[in-house]
Amino acid sequence: MQSPRRNLRTLRRRDPRRGAAVVEFAVCLPVMVLLIFASLEGANMLFVRQATVQAAYEAVKSAARSNGSTATATTIGQDVLAARNITLDSLTFNPPSVNGAAAGTPIVCTVRVQGDSRSIIGFGPFRGLVIEAQATMIKE
Repeated sequence: MQSPRRNLRTLRRRDPRRGAAVVEFAVCLPVMVLLIFASLEGANMLFVRQATVQAAYEAVKSAARSNGSTATATTIGQDVLAARNITLDSLTFNPPSVNGAAAGTPIVCTVRVQGDSRSIIGFGPFRGLVIEAQATMIKE
């Protein structure tokens, strides 16, 4: 058995190191929190970008069908983004009306959303960023 006096000496010897660990943690914590939130925001931005590309693809795929219409294609693009909780800025087609487009006509769909539409922190490098995706298909 160790004497109580020896335990007290051991505790006194460890106190300065414990204080250093607390100071190191206090210095590193803001950097660690910043890195965590930055990686979450970056991953969220990739999610929004991929959803925008998917919405453009699904909309132009619907519009390029032989019986495709602009209204149906627009609704499909909006539904893809709404399912992912993303607010649509604009969804446009070129030519503007795909209803009467001749077979073999290239149809371009452009989808735009705000980059910070699903932001966790609400400020940062993606504030005010507009994400745009285009997809092109040939009318059947």
